[in-house]
Amino acid sequence: MEAGFWCAHQTATSHREQQGRERVNSTHTSHESHDHRLACVNLVPLFADLSAEDRRSVADIAMTRHYERGEQVHRPGDRPALQIVHRGRVKVHRIGDSGAEQLLRILFPGDFHGETSLLTGRPVDSWAEVLEPAEVCVLDADQVERLLRERPEVAMRMLSSVSARLADAEQQLSSITGASVARRLGEHLLELAEKAESATFRLPSTKKDLASYLGTTPETLSRRLGALQDAGLIRLGAGNLVEIRDPTGLRTATAEA
Repeated sequence: MEAGFWCAHQTATSHREQQGRERVNSTHTSHESHDHRLACVNLVPLFADLSAEDRRSVADIAMTRHYERGEQVHRPGDRPALQIVHRGRVKVHRIGDSGAEQLLRILFPGDFHGETSLLTGRPVDSWAEVLEPAEVCVLDADQVERLLRERPEVAMRMLSSVSARLADAEQQLSSITGASVARRLGEHLLELAEKAESATFRLPSTKKDLASYLGTTPETLSRRLGALQDAGLIRLGAGNLVEIRDPTGLRTATAEA
Protein backbone atom coordinates (compact mmCIF):
# COMPACT_ATOMS: atom_id res chain seq x y z
CA MET A 1 0.00 0.00 0.00
CA GLU A 2 2.74 2.45 1.01
CA ALA A 3 4.75 1.60 -2.11
CA GLY A 4 1.64 2.04 -4.25
CA PHE A 5 0.81 5.32 -2.61
CA TRP A 6 4.38 6.54 -3.05
CA CYS A 7 4.38 5.64 -6.75
CA ALA A 8 1.01 7.34 -7.25
CA HIS A 9 2.24 10.38 -5.33
CA GLN A 10 5.39 10.54 -7.45
CA THR A 11 3.34 10.24 -10.63
CA ALA A 12 0.95 13.00 -9.57
CA THR A 13 3.83 15.24 -8.49
CA SER A 14 5.66 14.62 -11.76
CA HIS A 15 2.49 15.41 -13.71
CA ARG A 16 1.99 18.69 -11.83
CA GLU A 17 5.64 19.64 -12.39
CA GLN A 18 5.30 18.90 -16.10
CA GLN A 19 2.16 21.04 -16.30
CA GLY A 20 3.98 23.82 -14.49
CA ARG A 21 6.89 23.65 -16.91
CA GLU A 22 4.49 23.71 -19.85
CA ARG A 23 2.73 26.80 -18.45
CA VAL A 24 6.08 28.53 -17.92
CA ASN A 25 7.26 27.59 -21.42
CA SER A 26 3.94 28.70 -22.91
CA THR A 27 4.14 32.03 -21.09
CA HIS A 28 7.76 32.45 -22.14
CA THR A 29 6.92 31.69 -25.78
CA SER A 30 3.96 34.08 -25.66
CA HIS A 31 6.16 36.86 -24.29
CA GLU A 32 8.83 36.16 -26.92
CA SER A 33 6.20 36.24 -29.67
CA HIS A 34 4.79 39.54 -28.42
CA ASP A 35 8.26 41.07 -28.10
CA HIS A 36 8.97 39.95 -31.65
CA ARG A 37 5.81 41.59 -32.99
CA LEU A 38 6.51 44.73 -30.96
CA ALA A 39 9.98 44.95 -32.52
CA CYS A 40 8.31 44.68 -35.92
CA VAL A 41 5.81 47.46 -35.11
CA ASN A 42 8.61 49.68 -33.76
CA LEU A 43 10.43 49.44 -37.09
CA VAL A 44 7.67 51.21 -38.98
CA PRO A 45 7.54 55.02 -39.28
CA LEU A 46 3.78 54.62 -39.71
CA PHE A 47 3.42 54.07 -35.96
CA ALA A 48 6.08 56.56 -34.83
CA ASP A 49 3.52 59.01 -33.38
CA LEU A 50 1.93 56.36 -31.16
CA SER A 51 2.79 56.01 -27.50
CA ALA A 52 4.70 52.94 -26.33
CA GLU A 53 1.46 51.58 -24.86
CA ASP A 54 -0.40 52.05 -28.16
CA ARG A 55 2.39 50.34 -30.09
CA ARG A 56 2.14 47.39 -27.72
CA SER A 57 -1.60 47.28 -28.44
CA VAL A 58 -0.89 47.16 -32.17
CA ALA A 59 1.61 44.35 -31.57
CA ASP A 60 -1.08 42.43 -29.66
CA ILE A 61 -3.28 42.16 -32.76
CA ALA A 62 -0.53 41.60 -35.33
CA MET A 63 0.16 38.14 -36.75
CA THR A 64 3.66 36.96 -37.63
CA ARG A 65 4.12 34.85 -40.74
CA HIS A 66 7.28 33.17 -41.98
CA TYR A 67 8.08 32.69 -45.66
CA GLU A 68 10.78 30.92 -47.62
CA ARG A 69 12.38 32.23 -50.79
CA GLY A 70 9.99 32.12 -53.74
CA GLU A 71 6.81 32.01 -51.65
CA GLN A 72 4.05 34.57 -52.23
CA VAL A 73 3.09 36.97 -49.44
CA HIS A 74 0.09 38.04 -51.47
CA ARG A 75 -1.28 37.78 -54.99
CA PRO A 76 -3.95 39.59 -57.06
CA GLY A 77 -7.44 39.19 -55.64
CA ASP A 78 -6.33 38.70 -52.03
CA ARG A 79 -8.17 40.58 -49.30
CA PRO A 80 -6.45 43.84 -48.30
CA ALA A 81 -4.11 43.73 -45.31
CA LEU A 82 -1.22 45.78 -43.98
CA GLN A 83 2.01 43.79 -44.31
CA ILE A 84 5.16 44.87 -42.49
CA VAL A 85 8.50 43.28 -43.37
CA HIS A 86 10.41 42.44 -40.20
CA ARG A 87 13.17 40.34 -41.73
CA GLY A 88 14.24 39.55 -45.30
CA ARG A 89 13.32 41.17 -48.62
CA VAL A 90 10.08 41.07 -50.60
CA LYS A 91 9.62 41.94 -54.27
CA VAL A 92 6.34 43.63 -55.25
CA HIS A 93 5.48 43.41 -58.93
CA ARG A 94 2.69 43.22 -61.50
CA ILE A 95 2.27 41.09 -64.61
CA GLY A 96 1.34 43.08 -67.72
CA ASP A 97 -1.06 42.01 -70.46
CA SER A 98 1.94 40.86 -72.49
CA GLY A 99 3.04 38.60 -69.66
CA ALA A 100 6.05 40.78 -68.85
CA GLU A 101 6.84 41.37 -65.19
CA GLN A 102 7.03 44.98 -63.97
CA LEU A 103 8.92 45.50 -60.72
CA LEU A 104 7.23 48.07 -58.47
CA ARG A 105 9.51 48.06 -55.43
CA ILE A 106 11.66 45.98 -53.11
CA LEU A 107 10.54 45.94 -49.47
CA PHE A 108 13.21 45.85 -46.74
CA PRO A 109 12.84 45.44 -42.95
CA GLY A 110 10.64 48.27 -41.70
CA ASP A 111 8.91 48.74 -45.06
CA PHE A 112 5.20 48.05 -45.37
CA HIS A 113 2.74 47.39 -48.16
CA GLY A 114 -1.00 47.15 -48.66
CA GLU A 115 -2.07 50.60 -47.53
CA THR A 116 -3.45 51.57 -50.94
CA SER A 117 -5.84 48.61 -51.05
CA LEU A 118 -6.83 49.27 -47.44
CA LEU A 119 -7.73 52.90 -48.15
CA THR A 120 -9.56 52.20 -51.41
CA GLY A 121 -11.21 48.94 -50.35
CA ARG A 122 -10.12 47.32 -53.61
CA PRO A 123 -8.63 43.81 -53.77
CA VAL A 124 -4.87 43.45 -54.04
CA ASP A 125 -3.68 43.91 -57.64
CA SER A 126 -0.02 42.96 -57.34
CA TRP A 127 2.21 40.04 -56.44
CA ALA A 128 4.61 40.01 -53.48
CA GLU A 129 7.34 37.40 -53.77
CA VAL A 130 9.92 36.63 -51.08
CA LEU A 131 13.53 37.04 -52.26
CA GLU A 132 15.09 35.49 -49.15
CA PRO A 133 13.69 33.88 -45.97
CA ALA A 134 11.40 36.53 -44.55
CA GLU A 135 9.23 37.35 -41.58
CA VAL A 136 6.17 39.53 -42.12
CA CYS A 137 3.81 41.03 -39.54
CA VAL A 138 0.24 41.28 -40.78
CA LEU A 139 -2.72 43.41 -39.70
CA ASP A 140 -6.01 42.54 -41.42
CA ALA A 141 -8.36 45.14 -42.88
CA ASP A 142 -10.78 45.22 -39.93
CA GLN A 143 -7.97 45.75 -37.44
CA VAL A 144 -6.44 48.54 -39.49
CA GLU A 145 -9.82 50.24 -39.99
CA ARG A 146 -10.40 50.26 -36.24
CA LEU A 147 -6.88 51.58 -35.65
CA LEU A 148 -7.37 54.41 -38.14
CA ARG A 149 -10.64 55.46 -36.47
CA GLU A 150 -9.04 55.50 -33.03
CA ARG A 151 -5.69 56.98 -34.05
CA PRO A 152 -6.07 59.65 -36.78
CA GLU A 153 -2.33 60.31 -36.71
CA VAL A 154 -1.74 56.85 -38.17
CA ALA A 155 -4.24 57.61 -40.94
CA MET A 156 -2.35 60.82 -41.77
CA ARG A 157 0.95 58.96 -41.98
CA MET A 158 -0.65 56.30 -44.16
CA LEU A 159 -2.01 58.96 -46.53
CA SER A 160 1.43 60.55 -46.61
CA SER A 161 2.93 57.19 -47.55
CA VAL A 162 0.41 56.69 -50.36
CA SER A 163 1.12 60.21 -51.66
CA ALA A 164 4.88 59.60 -51.60
CA ARG A 165 4.52 56.33 -53.50
CA LEU A 166 2.26 57.99 -56.05
CA ALA A 167 4.86 60.72 -56.55
CA ASP A 168 7.59 58.07 -56.94
CA ALA A 169 5.48 56.21 -59.50
CA GLU A 170 4.89 59.42 -61.49
CA GLN A 171 8.59 60.24 -61.36
CA GLN A 172 9.48 56.73 -62.50
CA LEU A 173 7.00 56.94 -65.39
CA SER A 174 8.32 60.34 -66.38
CA SER A 175 11.88 59.03 -66.22
CA ILE A 176 11.10 55.96 -68.32
CA THR A 177 9.37 58.01 -71.02
CA GLY A 178 11.67 61.03 -70.99
CA ALA A 179 15.15 60.05 -69.77
CA SER A 180 17.80 57.80 -71.28
CA VAL A 181 18.61 54.39 -69.79
CA ALA A 182 22.04 55.71 -68.78
CA ARG A 183 20.48 58.56 -66.82
CA ARG A 184 17.88 56.33 -65.13
CA LEU A 185 20.59 53.85 -64.16
CA GLY A 186 22.94 56.51 -62.79
CA GLU A 187 20.20 58.13 -60.71
CA HIS A 188 19.14 54.75 -59.35
CA LEU A 189 22.68 53.77 -58.34
CA LEU A 190 23.13 57.09 -56.54
CA GLU A 191 19.80 56.56 -54.73
CA LEU A 192 20.85 53.07 -53.62
CA ALA A 193 24.17 54.41 -52.29
CA GLU A 194 22.34 57.14 -50.38
CA LYS A 195 19.95 54.60 -48.87
CA ALA A 196 22.83 52.30 -47.92
CA GLU A 197 24.79 55.29 -46.57
CA SER A 198 27.82 53.84 -48.30
CA ALA A 199 29.49 54.00 -51.70
CA THR A 200 29.60 50.19 -51.67
CA PHE A 201 26.36 48.23 -51.68
CA ARG A 202 24.62 45.25 -53.25
CA LEU A 203 21.88 45.54 -55.81
CA PRO A 204 18.73 44.51 -53.89
CA SER A 205 17.32 42.59 -56.87
CA THR A 206 18.48 40.58 -59.84
CA LYS A 207 19.63 42.43 -62.94
CA LYS A 208 16.51 41.16 -64.70
CA ASP A 209 14.32 42.80 -62.04
CA LEU A 210 16.40 45.98 -62.10
CA ALA A 211 16.05 46.15 -65.89
CA SER A 212 12.27 45.77 -65.49
CA TYR A 213 12.20 48.57 -62.91
CA LEU A 214 14.21 50.89 -65.17
CA GLY A 215 12.12 50.07 -68.22
CA THR A 216 14.88 48.44 -70.26
CA THR A 217 16.23 45.00 -71.14
CA PRO A 218 18.78 42.97 -69.15
CA GLU A 219 21.18 43.13 -72.11
CA THR A 220 21.02 46.94 -72.30
CA LEU A 221 21.42 47.19 -68.53
CA SER A 222 24.55 45.01 -68.63
CA ARG A 223 26.05 47.17 -71.37
CA ARG A 224 25.34 50.38 -69.44
CA LEU A 225 26.83 48.98 -66.24
CA GLY A 226 29.89 47.87 -68.20
CA ALA A 227 30.27 51.33 -69.73
CA LEU A 228 30.15 52.96 -66.28
CA GLN A 229 32.81 50.53 -65.06
CA ASP A 230 35.03 51.12 -68.12
CA ALA A 231 34.77 54.87 -67.44
CA GLY A 232 36.06 54.31 -63.90
CA LEU A 233 32.86 55.58 -62.29
CA ILE A 234 31.82 52.31 -60.66
CA ARG A 235 33.27 48.90 -59.88
CA LEU A 236 31.22 45.71 -60.21
CA GLY A 237 31.89 42.77 -57.91
CA ALA A 238 30.55 39.29 -57.29
CA GLY A 239 27.09 38.85 -55.80
CA ASN A 240 25.65 42.05 -57.34
CA LEU A 241 28.19 44.17 -55.45
CA VAL A 242 28.57 47.74 -56.70
CA GLU A 243 31.10 50.37 -55.62
CA ILE A 244 30.67 53.96 -56.75
CA ARG A 245 34.29 55.01 -57.21
CA ASP A 246 33.62 58.55 -58.43
CA PRO A 247 30.28 59.90 -57.09
CA THR A 248 30.84 63.37 -58.54
CA GLY A 249 31.75 61.96 -61.92
CA LEU A 250 28.70 59.68 -61.87
CA ARG A 251 26.40 62.61 -61.05
CA THR A 252 27.90 64.63 -63.90
CA ALA A 253 27.63 61.77 -66.36
CA THR A 254 24.06 61.10 -65.24
CA ALA A 255 23.03 64.74 -65.68
CA GLU A 256 24.54 64.82 -69.17
CA ALA A 257 23.11 61.46 -70.32
